[in-house]
Amino acid sequence: MAGLRSFDAFPKTDETHVKKSSNGGLSSIFTYLFLLFIAWTEFGSYFGGYVDEHYEVDDQLRETFQINMDLYVKTPCQYLDINVRDTTMDRKFVSKELNLEDMPFFIPYGSRVNDMNEIVTPDLDNVLSNAIPAQFREKIDTNNMFDEEERDAFNSCHIFGSVQVNRVAGELQITAKGHGYSSFMRAPPEEIDFSHVINELSYGEFYPYIDNPLDSTAKFVPDAPRTTFVYDTAIVPTIYEKLGAKIDTNQYAVSEYHINPEAQQGKGPIRFPGIFLRYDFEPLSIHISDVRLSFIQFVVRLVAILSFVIYTASWAFRLIDLVLLTCLGPRWSLLYQSDSKSQGILDKDPSSK
Repeated sequence: MAGLRSFDAFPKTDETHVKKSSNGGLSSIFTYLFLLFIAWTEFGSYFGGYVDEHYEVDDQLRETFQINMDLYVKTPCQYLDINVRDTTMDRKFVSKELNLEDMPFFIPYGSRVNDMNEIVTPDLDNVLSNAIPAQFREKIDTNNMFDEEERDAFNSCHIFGSVQVNRVAGELQITAKGHGYSSFMRAPPEEIDFSHVINELSYGEFYPYIDNPLDSTAKFVPDAPRTTFVYDTAIVPTIYEKLGAKIDTNQYAVSEYHINPEAQQGKGPIRFPGIFLRYDFEPLSIHISDVRLSFIQFVVRLVAILSFVIYTASWAFRLIDLVLLTCLGPRWSLLYQSDSKSQGILDKDPSSK
């Protein structure tokens, strides 16, 4: 070994002149522990992947799309009309495509009354676990299930089902017969009450377990039963993708307001009582996917991070030691270590024996 040292391009200090510091050893231990923690988190990111969200121009051309709804409206079904009118001036009577059945009006427990849910983008794992395609049940004929006195309490209408409409901006209108559109029947004013509960309102394929902003919300205004309720929804196509599974759905933002036509008489254009659901489409779509790095990318990333941590820790140690040495003296240096065995004759205290 002595012969090899003579060829060392960077000669080292003799071990007899080297003094080890316990503080430096502790800093090394903490640095190594931190490096292990960083490596552990990076391995977790490599095997678990990460969620990537980005916007892109919606390049899918579709002629139609689907509206899914499940509502309670406090008006008997025989007095309701349901229409869709879009920017092409096409009007579609959709009452025959939906299921309407009479029922007693009630607000389910847990519904947000006269309020909306928070508008958030659903989590990737949450969507994939709840994206179970479904269909609405068929209409149940209750005429023979209740007698006439019991059926008098059926003062509302359960509207549920899916309807295909043109994929352009439009409005779904739930109005009373004879109030808005001409009809052979005119709903009695005392039977009209557009207090309602929205159990489900979504666009695209029907996934009943995915939460939407208007799900489980209610509007109840007993003092103004013929109020006009308007919902403006902005639809954003959204694609969720993970491990080969791909969910193509839509999320939406919503704003709402209501008008009392009786209080607004003579103050502007007449607004007929009803529930008006306006919808429009954003030109961008959101792509949310689970991404995993390749092994080479992972190794390069890990080496770069660990090298940066070591380099930063070494300079931080030197800077702290310099500050302590300058401000408090050599005894407070991180490299200082008292060692009685290394003292020579000239270093001993003369008074000691």
